[in-house]
Amino acid sequence: MVRWIDDVQSTIMNNVVRLSLGLSCLLLLLTGCQTVQRETPEESNGEWVFDWDKLEARIIELTNQAIRDESPSELYRIKSQLVKIHTGEDDEKALSREYWTAVLNTNLIFLEQEIGADDQVHRLIDESIELLEQTDFAIAETHSLLAMLYRAKIDYDSTRTFELFSKMQDALDRAIDADSTNLRVLFAQIFIGVSPVTGFSIDIDVQACIDTVLSSNYDTTGDAMTPTWGLPEIYGIAIGRLMEAEKISEASELAAKAIAKFPNDTTLSYFARLFQIEHNNGEP
Repeated sequence: MVRWIDDVQSTIMNNVVRLSLGLSCLLLLLTGCQTVQRETPEESNGEWVFDWDKLEARIIELTNQAIRDESPSELYRIKSQLVKIHTGEDDEKALSREYWTAVLNTNLIFLEQEIGADDQVHRLIDESIELLEQTDFAIAETHSLLAMLYRAKIDYDSTRTFELFSKMQDALDRAIDADSTNLRVLFAQIFIGVSPVTGFSIDIDVQACIDTVLSSNYDTTGDAMTPTWGLPEIYGIAIGRLMEAEKISEASELAAKAIAKFPNDTTLSYFARLFQIEHNNGEP
């Protein structure tokens, strides 16, 4: 068992880090979005009706489905709905829509990295950065997502590494200044800390951020707008770090705890297989 874990340890950790970028948006979603006017009041042809208050949960559901099916088509369909939705003269809703579009794009970035082309990934990153740079909506969440997107862009535009690294650090500092206890801000630090840029350093205590998150009592049930989305990715990174430290028993225990909380999460399914943890993910 231990030898098998050693053989796949590096692969699992790499999968977790890659999954974290695409699914990091789950952590950065809004905690109190308001309802907006729908273009279509009822379902037609069995399609999901756009619902602002349920958008977060829908994105999460379809992201997990897209990873399993290796197809981003349903996420692109929701993006089309989001772009077309009527917001009238309500500036706050319009700003919120721009933010949600960037959030959706972040999921698509991960999927296109896995199954698409680099040029599409680059376009999605650029579009998302442009949307977030022009909005003052949800400051802590916006700057957290911006920091991660700048980090992602470095891998596709190495000629601007210094400029993008500086922007990444500035966005992260702004996020921390806005709300240092925000779960999304903590995740941004964790993600950037485990995805270092060669030749550059940033003062992040990754383990301290992980410990803060895992020692907090986040409610994982009830309203879809509770700020708990993304916890599976933090658990995944924490488990991977324990494995790197050869603390296999502790990693297995934490994996079992995480899977019990999030049985449908695709990221954690890697650990369910690795540690042979039985769980019911609700899939047919």
